[in-house]
Amino acid sequence: MRTPEELRRYGFELVFAAVALGAALPVWLVDHPAIQDLPQHLAAIRVIGSYGDDEFAFARYFTIDLLRTQYLAYYLVAIVLSWPLGVLVANKVLITASIVGTPYALRYWLRAAQHDERLALFAVPLTWNAHLILGFMNFTCAIPLAFVGIALALRLRAEWTRRRAIALGAVTIVCFYTHVVPFAFLGLGAALVGLDLGDWRATLRRWAPLVPGGLAAIVWTQLSPAGESTVSAASGGGAQGAAVFQSASQNVAQLPSWLTDVLHSERDDQLLVAFAIVLLGAAVSGLARGRPGTPPPEVPPSPPLRRRLALLAPLAALLYFVTPASYDWIWPINARFPLLAILFGIPALPRLRGAVGGVLLAAVIAIGVLSSAEVSRAFVAFDEEEVGALDEAIATIPKGARVAGLIFDRASREVKFSPFIHAVAWEQAENGGAVMFTFADFPQSPFVFREDMRPPRVGPRWEWMPERVDPTRDLAWYDYVLVRGGPGRIAQPGQPFERVFEGDRWTVWRRAR
Repeated sequence: MRTPEELRRYGFELVFAAVALGAALPVWLVDHPAIQDLPQHLAAIRVIGSYGDDEFAFARYFTIDLLRTQYLAYYLVAIVLSWPLGVLVANKVLITASIVGTPYALRYWLRAAQHDERLALFAVPLTWNAHLILGFMNFTCAIPLAFVGIALALRLRAEWTRRRAIALGAVTIVCFYTHVVPFAFLGLGAALVGLDLGDWRATLRRWAPLVPGGLAAIVWTQLSPAGESTVSAASGGGAQGAAVFQSASQNVAQLPSWLTDVLHSERDDQLLVAFAIVLLGAAVSGLARGRPGTPPPEVPPSPPLRRRLALLAPLAALLYFVTPASYDWIWPINARFPLLAILFGIPALPRLRGAVGGVLLAAVIAIGVLSSAEVSRAFVAFDEEEVGALDEAIATIPKGARVAGLIFDRASREVKFSPFIHAVAWEQAENGGAVMFTFADFPQSPFVFREDMRPPRVGPRWEWMPERVDPTRDLAWYDYVLVRGGPGRIAQPGQPFERVFEGDRWTVWRRAR
């Protein structure tokens, strides 16, 4: 017979798992998740994982250069998963890991701090945020890694063991090779936790696991074009041109769009407001006098240690206003920080106590469930009503072909940003070959065009201006053109392409023989 305490514990575990797993449901309901950069990630994983396959012809057009990318961890894991699962399912697994892993990793941090682990549920309504919808999966996957690293630093401070030190070092390295921004917060948080002004030997011992990750970051900034651009962006400018800053009023106005205001419906706006109210209620609830809850059996970290980690949230908030919005090819920069400010602020909330704490907890669970349901609705409508005959169009293009994408109709009625802008990369992920527009010319890409077998270079924002493309002049390198909307100048008499497919929202054009 289980005790009431055990039953409450099991009940909480079930609710926590259901809410966290439910947040990942939208990505599994559809064949084409409405995530803007997802097709580019699928194509990159296909290129690396199937590089030696003659049918895809990747070796004809590309060379692999894994040292260029700082996203190595994400791509390597995705490639391994893609062998048994395929590239799309492999990415869905990693997206799920980032969504479900965020509240679980935050709970691990709260447990290490002997704090109220129920506060981790405040992370769930934030999982479907602008960065995930834009397809910045490296960034979203690195966030739970940063939480785990800070938790390990807390445990290492409580009791130094070789096993914990190795684990912290490993997580730090993996976090760096996933995304540099959460890695920087992990490094700062772990360094603050390990700092002891009265015992420098102990401090250095706790900092030692951070050294490999720090060295990897230094090497990357010196040897990688992406690293050089990142350093220049952090300094506000450099050889590639001036950084672009926004005014404080612009940043304030755009704040909801960089959090969870990612759908065209009003529901996600309402849920964001509700979340802000509940979060504020949780923050001020510690000021109210009430019956204290049952203290944990362990001794909590000292107040100075908690105050140190509490600095991460205001630091992230400050960086939103003082860092550039973009620099060279890097966009967005400052927009990364509002989400981190809230997530890093959750461990600074007071314990949920009494009836007020129960109401706040129930409210944030309800917001998380409603948010997941609204994203699910939008994703299903997007897949069923807007994607159209994309798969049928791709099926008409032979494997290994050179394909350009002209995307006139980029937007969605359901999801914000431009979920169709990189649609031609779906073709590369399926059939191989070479496509344009592509991330292969970007410094963070793990593969690059061979100079003797590459398409003509295109100007900035080429993919956003298909109406300017002259098929005779600009598409001479390509065998096929995948068009959504338009079709623009490619349909004019005398141009060198003939239409070989016409379906719902899509046409395919082949070079005339």
